[in-house]
Amino acid sequence: MALPILDPSAQGVSLMELTKLSAMMAGAVAGAVVGWLSRRHIMFSIYAFLLGIMGGMLVGTGMGNLIYVSRDGAESMVRVGCCSIFPALGGGVAGSLPTAFLVAIVVGIMALRHLKPRPPRVRTVFTGFVAGVVMGTLTAVVVAVI
Repeated sequence: MALPILDPSAQGVSLMELTKLSAMMAGAVAGAVVGWLSRRHIMFSIYAFLLGIMGGMLVGTGMGNLIYVSRDGAESMVRVGCCSIFPALGGGVAGSLPTAFLVAIVVGIMALRHLKPRPPRVRTVFTGFVAGVVMGTLTAVVVAVI
């Protein structure tokens, strides 16, 4: 079965890149939130933010290649507009869920080394996880619609 080809003049977005972008945003937000809530130190939050971006790029690239690239190397694309909300939502969740989970756990474990202000609790890690998933999913939907 032949795949439909987008019109070259139509604006489209690659779902693989959208998954990677949402994973990077989710990792950055999850890292910064868990870093700040656990240590209350700006440099630790910045390091956690950067760690979240790098982790998001790795996880998002893997998830995007796993889900949205076919065996022959073709990427899935959608046209920009209101009809692309559901595919973008799927890509956003696929990228942001594992990234926010991994980054929140890793930053929480890193914060355990320095127990001076307060040890990170499960609530802190869960807050960062939820913030990351929400931000990653919203990023994917906004990029696909605009």
